[in-house]
Amino acid sequence: MDHAGRGSSTPIVALLLLVAVMAAGIGAYAWQRHARRLRWEEVASTYARTSDASQRLTLVQRHRDVPQSALWLLQIASSQFQEGAYGEATKSFLLFTDYFPKHPLRPAALLGAAAGSEAQGKREEAVRSYRAILDEQSADPYRLVAEISLARLEIEQKQYASAKTLLEAIHRRRPLSRFEGEVQELRDRLPP
Repeated sequence: MDHAGRGSSTPIVALLLLVAVMAAGIGAYAWQRHARRLRWEEVASTYARTSDASQRLTLVQRHRDVPQSALWLLQIASSQFQEGAYGEATKSFLLFTDYFPKHPLRPAALLGAAAGSEAQGKREEAVRSYRAILDEQSADPYRLVAEISLARLEIEQKQYASAKTLLEAIHRRRPLSRFEGEVQELRDRLPP
């Protein structure tokens, strides 16, 4: 009878051990989430207290896993561009595309990199960034801005056939809204 009593307690002990292991796992998971949130809050606080762009950039590079770091990097790049530091801005926009290749704002970073390259007179680099937006089948307005900018660059280089193809594709797609005038002005620059 003693043997039968032990046999029936084994499943209960196993069940209690399983519940204890699950509780420990849930507790560890909750602690990790809490610790991660505290770390993110600490990084965000440090970012907010830092006004130097290079220190902020270093912080973003060190803490890419913090969800807010993608937006911070775009903010840094935009600030650099507005300050006329086009080379640094271009590097920061391209860093964004490297660090966050699946981010929904990747086309915006590519547009920023293209504009920075253009501002530096680096036409081929700008064209590469605009074409990357088109190759990725980015959604409007990113695609539209890239197409218009690329058509403008091609007209400047007297590459009229490819510019015409882009402008016709834009015109067929409709609606153009506020870009209608710019597209028409570029179409008017094409030879007959």
